[in-house]
Amino acid sequence: MICSNGINSDKFIQNFVKELSNYSKNDITIKYNNLLLDDLILYDNKITTKYRDKMLLERANILKDYANNVKDDMYYIYNNSNEENSYNLCSCNKNHEVITKTIEELPDGSKLGSILRKKDDIYILDVNSTKIVGKRINNMIIKNIEEQKKYLDSKRIDGHKYEVGEKYFDRIWLYDLNNTVNGVVEGIEEIEFPKELYKNAKEGDLFIYEKGEYRKSM
Repeated sequence: MICSNGINSDKFIQNFVKELSNYSKNDITIKYNNLLLDDLILYDNKITTKYRDKMLLERANILKDYANNVKDDMYYIYNNSNEENSYNLCSCNKNHEVITKTIEELPDGSKLGSILRKKDDIYILDVNSTKIVGKRINNMIIKNIEEQKKYLDSKRIDGHKYEVGEKYFDRIWLYDLNNTVNGVVEGIEEIEFPKELYKNAKEGDLFIYEKGEYRKSM
């Protein structure tokens, strides 16, 4: 198969996996990835809404599973708060409570992605758990990026006609008019749409995918 950039798909995926393995060796245990961004880009790859939501769910499951083996209440710093000098923390135990704490209320060294344990109303930074959980989360992210690549390639079908829906952040919703499921036209969030076509594309425009490229349908 040929990708939309004209490169052989199998060779492209092999090179892509090799690049990600370099990330995993050099960066995976320390890098925090914010999965809540609207225009989400991870390891130089745009992430679709479908896979962002999938990653958020899988991250929650990783945290919950790890917390089941921790004696104390466990919290994860997942986002900056709208309040000044504060973080949002989520409980990784059964109640999934979300709380906001100022930096001053947390132990030294606390940052995004940190695992905290609460014992006798005192928060303790768990450095070892932070590394373990961080690696599991980033391994999950890399796995989903690979899966997303294959998923999108499977939806770019030679000879199929696509209708433009909404577009945002250089992403565009395309509806495959040749592919319906139970009478509903299937849509994909295309993140590799050519910039020269994206600029002037508007809702209702038609494009054909041929020989690994989108072109305007006449």
